[in-house]
Amino acid sequence: MDREFDGQVGVVTGAAGGLGRAVSRMLAERGATVFMVDMDREGLQRQVEIMRGEGLSVVGTVLDLGNEDEYPALRTAIERHGDGRLDILVNNAGGWRYGRASEISMTDWDWTFRTNVTAPFLASRALMGLMVARRYGRIVNVASADAHRAKPLLPHYAAAKAAVVSLTKSLAEELAPHQVLVNAVSPGAIATDIAKGQDWFHERIKSIPVGRAAEPVDIGEVILFLASPRNRFIVGETVMATGGLLMV
Repeated sequence: MDREFDGQVGVVTGAAGGLGRAVSRMLAERGATVFMVDMDREGLQRQVEIMRGEGLSVVGTVLDLGNEDEYPALRTAIERHGDGRLDILVNNAGGWRYGRASEISMTDWDWTFRTNVTAPFLASRALMGLMVARRYGRIVNVASADAHRAKPLLPHYAAAKAAVVSLTKSLAEELAPHQVLVNAVSPGAIATDIAKGQDWFHERIKSIPVGRAAEPVDIGEVILFLASPRNRFIVGETVMATGGLLMV
Protein backbone atom coordinates (compact mmCIF):
# COMPACT_ATOMS: atom_id res chain seq x y z
CA MET A 1 0.00 0.00 0.00
CA ASP A 2 3.03 2.32 0.16
CA ARG A 3 2.45 3.44 -3.45
CA GLU A 4 -1.17 2.42 -3.82
CA PHE A 5 -2.07 5.65 -5.63
CA ASP A 6 0.72 5.50 -8.21
CA GLY A 7 -0.38 7.24 -11.39
CA GLN A 8 -3.65 8.46 -9.91
CA VAL A 9 -4.80 12.07 -9.91
CA GLY A 10 -6.67 13.62 -7.01
CA VAL A 11 -8.25 16.91 -5.98
CA VAL A 12 -8.35 17.96 -2.33
CA THR A 13 -10.22 21.10 -1.31
CA GLY A 14 -9.35 23.16 1.73
CA ALA A 15 -5.80 21.93 1.22
CA ALA A 16 -3.75 24.77 2.71
CA GLY A 17 -4.01 23.55 6.29
CA GLY A 18 -5.38 21.07 8.78
CA LEU A 19 -7.02 17.93 7.45
CA GLY A 20 -6.81 18.99 3.81
CA ARG A 21 -3.08 19.51 4.02
CA ALA A 22 -2.62 16.12 5.68
CA VAL A 23 -4.73 14.29 3.09
CA SER A 24 -2.91 16.01 0.24
CA ARG A 25 0.43 14.95 1.64
CA MET A 26 -0.70 11.39 2.32
CA LEU A 27 -2.02 10.94 -1.22
CA ALA A 28 1.11 12.43 -2.76
CA GLU A 29 3.42 10.32 -0.59
CA ARG A 30 1.60 7.24 -1.88
CA GLY A 31 2.08 8.14 -5.52
CA ALA A 32 -0.76 10.44 -6.56
CA THR A 33 -0.56 13.80 -8.27
CA VAL A 34 -2.67 16.08 -6.11
CA PHE A 35 -4.39 19.30 -7.11
CA MET A 36 -4.48 21.22 -3.85
CA VAL A 37 -7.35 23.72 -3.85
CA ASP A 38 -7.84 26.58 -1.40
CA MET A 39 -8.76 30.27 -1.21
CA ASP A 40 -5.72 31.00 0.98
CA ARG A 41 -3.20 31.91 -1.70
CA GLU A 42 -0.22 32.43 0.59
CA GLY A 43 -0.88 29.40 2.76
CA LEU A 44 -1.44 27.20 -0.26
CA GLN A 45 1.69 28.38 -2.02
CA ARG A 46 3.73 27.73 1.11
CA GLN A 47 2.50 24.13 1.42
CA VAL A 48 2.95 23.43 -2.28
CA GLU A 49 6.54 24.68 -2.12
CA ILE A 50 7.28 22.51 0.92
CA MET A 51 5.82 19.38 -0.65
CA ARG A 52 7.45 19.94 -4.01
CA GLY A 53 10.74 20.41 -2.19
CA GLU A 54 10.27 16.89 -0.85
CA GLY A 55 9.71 15.54 -4.36
CA LEU A 56 5.94 15.21 -4.09
CA SER A 57 3.72 15.83 -7.11
CA VAL A 58 1.31 18.59 -6.12
CA VAL A 59 -0.32 21.49 -7.96
CA GLY A 60 -1.72 24.52 -6.16
CA THR A 61 -5.00 26.01 -7.38
CA VAL A 62 -6.58 29.09 -5.82
CA LEU A 63 -10.35 28.77 -6.16
CA ASP A 64 -13.53 30.14 -4.62
CA LEU A 65 -15.31 26.82 -4.25
CA GLY A 66 -18.69 28.46 -3.92
CA ASN A 67 -18.40 30.19 -7.31
CA GLU A 68 -19.45 27.93 -10.17
CA ASP A 69 -17.76 30.19 -12.72
CA GLU A 70 -14.29 29.32 -11.39
CA TYR A 71 -14.46 25.56 -11.94
CA PRO A 72 -13.79 25.44 -15.70
CA ALA A 73 -10.21 26.58 -15.05
CA LEU A 74 -9.65 23.71 -12.60
CA ARG A 75 -11.16 21.18 -14.96
CA THR A 76 -9.02 22.48 -17.82
CA ALA A 77 -5.88 22.17 -15.70
CA ILE A 78 -6.74 18.56 -14.85
CA GLU A 79 -7.50 17.74 -18.49
CA ARG A 80 -4.14 19.15 -19.57
CA HIS A 81 -2.29 17.22 -16.90
CA GLY A 82 -3.06 13.64 -17.76
CA ASP A 83 -5.49 13.32 -20.61
CA GLY A 84 -8.29 14.28 -18.26
CA ARG A 85 -7.67 11.55 -15.72
CA LEU A 86 -9.21 12.18 -12.31
CA ASP A 87 -9.48 9.37 -9.79
CA ILE A 88 -10.17 11.09 -6.47
CA LEU A 89 -12.07 14.10 -5.20
CA VAL A 90 -11.94 14.91 -1.49
CA ASN A 91 -14.43 17.64 -0.62
CA ASN A 92 -12.83 18.76 2.61
CA ALA A 93 -13.21 22.56 2.64
CA GLY A 94 -15.63 23.90 5.22
CA GLY A 95 -16.06 26.38 8.03
CA TRP A 96 -18.28 27.62 10.81
CA ARG A 97 -19.35 30.77 12.64
CA TYR A 98 -20.79 30.49 16.14
CA GLY A 99 -24.29 31.67 17.00
CA ARG A 100 -27.58 30.47 18.41
CA ALA A 101 -30.65 30.34 16.19
CA SER A 102 -31.85 33.64 17.66
CA GLU A 103 -28.53 35.31 16.82
CA ILE A 104 -27.54 34.01 13.39
CA SER A 105 -27.70 36.57 10.61
CA MET A 106 -28.89 35.47 7.20
CA THR A 107 -25.45 36.44 5.92
CA ASP A 108 -23.88 33.87 8.24
CA TRP A 109 -26.55 31.30 7.35
CA ASP A 110 -25.95 31.74 3.63
CA TRP A 111 -22.16 31.72 4.06
CA THR A 112 -22.32 28.49 6.08
CA PHE A 113 -24.35 26.64 3.45
CA ARG A 114 -22.31 28.06 0.57
CA THR A 115 -19.08 26.95 2.24
CA ASN A 116 -20.17 23.53 3.48
CA VAL A 117 -22.85 22.34 1.02
CA THR A 118 -22.76 24.37 -2.18
CA ALA A 119 -18.98 23.97 -2.52
CA PRO A 120 -18.89 20.14 -2.47
CA PHE A 121 -21.94 20.02 -4.72
CA LEU A 122 -20.34 22.32 -7.30
CA ALA A 123 -16.99 20.54 -7.13
CA SER A 124 -18.62 17.14 -7.57
CA ARG A 125 -20.78 18.31 -10.45
CA ALA A 126 -17.90 20.03 -12.22
CA LEU A 127 -15.50 17.09 -11.97
CA MET A 128 -17.51 13.87 -11.81
CA GLY A 129 -17.80 13.71 -15.60
CA LEU A 130 -14.05 13.05 -15.79
CA MET A 131 -14.57 9.98 -13.60
CA VAL A 132 -17.70 8.80 -15.40
CA ALA A 133 -15.85 8.94 -18.71
CA ARG A 134 -13.29 6.43 -17.41
CA ARG A 135 -15.79 4.41 -15.36
CA TYR A 136 -13.72 4.81 -12.22
CA GLY A 137 -13.63 7.32 -9.39
CA ARG A 138 -13.87 7.96 -5.69
CA ILE A 139 -15.50 11.00 -4.09
CA VAL A 140 -15.18 11.52 -0.33
CA ASN A 141 -17.11 14.30 1.39
CA VAL A 142 -16.06 15.52 4.81
CA ALA A 143 -19.14 15.95 6.99
CA SER A 144 -18.94 16.23 10.78
CA ALA A 145 -20.03 14.58 13.99
CA ASP A 146 -22.13 17.72 14.42
CA ALA A 147 -24.37 16.52 11.57
CA HIS A 148 -25.64 13.76 13.84
CA ARG A 149 -26.49 15.60 17.07
CA ALA A 150 -27.97 18.81 18.44
CA LYS A 151 -25.66 21.83 18.29
CA PRO A 152 -27.40 24.86 19.79
CA LEU A 153 -24.34 27.09 19.24
CA LEU A 154 -23.91 25.87 15.66
CA PRO A 155 -27.37 25.03 14.29
CA HIS A 156 -26.54 26.34 10.82
CA TYR A 157 -23.27 24.38 10.65
CA ALA A 158 -24.90 21.18 11.95
CA ALA A 159 -27.70 21.54 9.40
CA ALA A 160 -25.21 22.14 6.60
CA LYS A 161 -23.16 19.08 7.49
CA ALA A 162 -26.33 17.00 7.72
CA ALA A 163 -27.05 18.18 4.19
CA VAL A 164 -23.62 16.88 3.15
CA VAL A 165 -24.58 13.44 4.49
CA SER A 166 -27.78 13.53 2.44
CA LEU A 167 -26.01 14.87 -0.66
CA THR A 168 -23.52 12.02 -0.39
CA LYS A 169 -26.31 9.44 -0.63
CA SER A 170 -27.92 11.10 -3.64
CA LEU A 171 -24.66 11.48 -5.54
CA ALA A 172 -23.73 7.90 -4.64
CA GLU A 173 -26.89 6.46 -6.16
CA GLU A 174 -26.47 8.52 -9.34
CA LEU A 175 -22.80 7.67 -9.85
CA ALA A 176 -22.48 4.07 -8.61
CA PRO A 177 -23.62 2.58 -11.94
CA HIS A 178 -20.63 4.37 -13.49
CA GLN A 179 -18.28 2.81 -10.91
CA VAL A 180 -17.78 6.15 -9.18
CA LEU A 181 -18.16 5.49 -5.45
CA VAL A 182 -19.26 8.38 -3.24
CA ASN A 183 -18.96 8.29 0.54
CA ALA A 184 -18.48 10.64 3.47
CA VAL A 185 -16.60 10.81 6.75
CA SER A 186 -17.95 12.47 9.89
CA PRO A 187 -14.97 13.36 12.10
CA GLY A 188 -15.17 14.41 15.69
CA ALA A 189 -12.65 16.81 17.18
CA ILE A 190 -9.46 17.05 15.12
CA ALA A 191 -6.23 18.41 16.61
CA THR A 192 -5.57 21.06 13.97
CA ASP A 193 -3.56 24.17 14.82
CA ILE A 194 -6.74 26.27 14.80
CA ALA A 195 -8.74 23.87 16.98
CA LYS A 196 -6.02 23.47 19.60
CA GLY A 197 -6.14 27.19 20.28
CA GLN A 198 -9.85 27.21 21.17
CA ASP A 199 -11.42 26.57 24.58
CA TRP A 200 -14.04 24.10 23.33
CA PHE A 201 -11.33 21.77 22.02
CA HIS A 202 -9.95 20.90 25.45
CA GLU A 203 -13.42 20.48 26.91
CA ARG A 204 -14.43 18.17 24.07
CA ILE A 205 -11.53 15.80 24.73
CA LYS A 206 -12.95 15.00 28.16
CA SER A 207 -16.00 13.39 26.55
CA ILE A 208 -14.12 11.29 23.96
CA PRO A 209 -13.85 7.63 25.08
CA VAL A 210 -10.37 7.13 23.59
CA GLY A 211 -9.17 10.10 25.61
CA ARG A 212 -7.82 12.29 22.83
CA ALA A 213 -8.76 14.17 19.71
CA ALA A 214 -7.96 12.77 16.29
CA GLU A 215 -4.76 13.78 14.60
CA PRO A 216 -5.34 14.83 10.98
CA VAL A 217 -3.65 11.64 9.80
CA ASP A 218 -6.14 9.54 11.79
CA ILE A 219 -9.02 10.93 9.73
CA GLY A 220 -6.80 10.96 6.66
CA GLU A 221 -6.40 7.19 6.83
CA VAL A 222 -10.17 6.74 6.78
CA ILE A 223 -10.47 9.07 3.80
CA LEU A 224 -7.65 7.34 1.95
CA PHE A 225 -9.28 3.95 2.33
CA LEU A 226 -12.57 5.23 0.94
CA ALA A 227 -10.65 6.92 -1.88
CA SER A 228 -8.57 3.87 -2.75
CA PRO A 229 -9.04 0.91 -5.09
CA ARG A 230 -9.29 -1.21 -1.93
CA ASN A 231 -12.74 0.23 -1.38
CA ARG A 232 -14.84 -1.67 -3.87
CA PHE A 233 -18.24 -1.97 -2.21
CA ILE A 234 -18.82 0.88 0.26
CA VAL A 235 -21.21 3.30 -1.41
CA GLY A 236 -23.30 6.16 -0.02
CA GLU A 237 -22.13 5.62 3.53
CA THR A 238 -20.94 8.07 6.16
CA VAL A 239 -18.16 6.68 8.32
CA MET A 240 -18.21 7.93 11.91
CA ALA A 241 -14.67 8.73 13.06
CA THR A 242 -15.21 10.28 16.47
CA GLY A 243 -13.07 8.23 18.86
CA GLY A 244 -16.24 6.72 20.27
CA LEU A 245 -17.92 10.05 21.00
CA LEU A 246 -20.93 9.06 18.92
CA MET A 247 -21.52 5.35 18.98
CA VAL A 248 -24.43 4.10 16.87
